[in-house]
Amino acid sequence: MSGGGHQHASIGPGGLVVRLLLVETGTLATWNSSGYSLLGWLTIDDGWSIALKFAFLVAALVLAGWGALTSLAALGRGGIAVAALMLAVLTWMIVEQFPPDQRLTVLSWWLPVSVGILATGGIVWASTVTRLTGQSQKRYISGYKSR
Repeated sequence: MSGGGHQHASIGPGGLVVRLLLVETGTLATWNSSGYSLLGWLTIDDGWSIALKFAFLVAALVLAGWGALTSLAALGRGGIAVAALMLAVLTWMIVEQFPPDQRLTVLSWWLPVSVGILATGGIVWASTVTRLTGQSQKRYISGYKSR
């Protein structure tokens, strides 16, 4: 291979599902309405050290920040706005299918899932652009330049 280029594997349906499952696992482990989540664990007094709980929270925020910056760098502000609008319309369509007394429960599960879908889209798009162009994302985000 000349030119020192890198060979990137393509993302097939299996890779997309794996990425989606990993992001959704992280999203729902951070918060879900069942109470069995990182944020639910932080709010109860169960004898765990507050320092250990704080360390887990910081680690979760760092991972979430990386996912958010990757998505923003890949999709850009306009792409994020369009994706968020599509998820808002989908949310409205889903919620309308349930009786009013069940809508809050549906929303409490759908909203973290939709955040995971949006983040996965950004991560997959960043990988796709990198594979197609051979360059990582180089967009400016509010004064931050991804490296």
